[in-house]
Parts: sequence; structure tokens; C-alpha cells
Amino acid sequence: MKDKLVVPGREAASIDEIKSTEDSESLFKRYRPLGIRLIDKHAKDVDFIDVRDTLGVADLFVVVTALNDIHMEALEAEAEEFLEDHFESVRKEGKESRRWRLLDAGDVVVHIFSKDARDFYRIERIWGDSPVLRFEDPDE
Repeated sequence: MKDKLVVPGREAASIDEIKSTEDSESLFKRYRPLGIRLIDKHAKDVDFIDVRDTLGVADLFVVVTALNDIHMEALEAEAEEFLEDHFESVRKEGKESRRWRLLDAGDVVVHIFSKDARDFYRIERIWGDSPVLRFEDPDE
């Protein structure tokens, strides 16, 4: 799996090629197992966004796309299991939503979108100055 670190205004590069974002690199590496677990559940467009400098109330946003309602439930369960293993509490939003589910563990917030909702909200653009790691699915 070749993960790519994307810094706004720069061409995508592997994590090892980026030396000026070591803080983001450390953060991304710490939560990489979550990204791998979501990819293993066939999540699409898995992005880690380092929001420490732009948001202030969380360290990392994990943004993924689900293919359908059942897939969204599976991704939510996988993310929830990981977060509960690593954090004291996990708050959930949108349990009945077919468009957007949110799991908030304080430092890490996971957003699970339907394809239509992801295209509509384009949450990555809101945090446009933040470093982003895109996980590449090895099966694609």
C-alpha cells in the first residue's frame, strides 16, 4: 500500500519524501491502523486530515466514503471498535442518516459519507490548508 501525503499547493508524494511535515507524519502513522482497517472493509477515498492547526478541538479528521447503507453500517462498526479500543468515549451522530455518520473520540473524528453527501459537502475543502493523507486501496 503506497499512502500519499498531499499538502495543498504541492504534488502528492510518499510520506518518506516529505520531511517538512514530520508532525503530521507522526500523527498519520499513529492512526494508520484505523485507515488500514477501513480500507480492509472496502472504504473508498480514505483521507486523514491533520486539523490541529486549523481547528484546535481535534487532531485528526478521518473522512471516508461508503458505497451503500449496509456498507456505511459496517464502516461505522469498524471505526467505532477501533476508537473504543483507544479512547475513553466515543460520541456518535447521524445513526439514522443514510448520508453522513460521525464518530467523535475527541482527538479523532471519523466522518463516513455516502458518495452523494461526500461530493456535496466536500469537507476536505473546508480544511484546505491542512495536510491530507490519502490511503490508496491496493486492490484498485
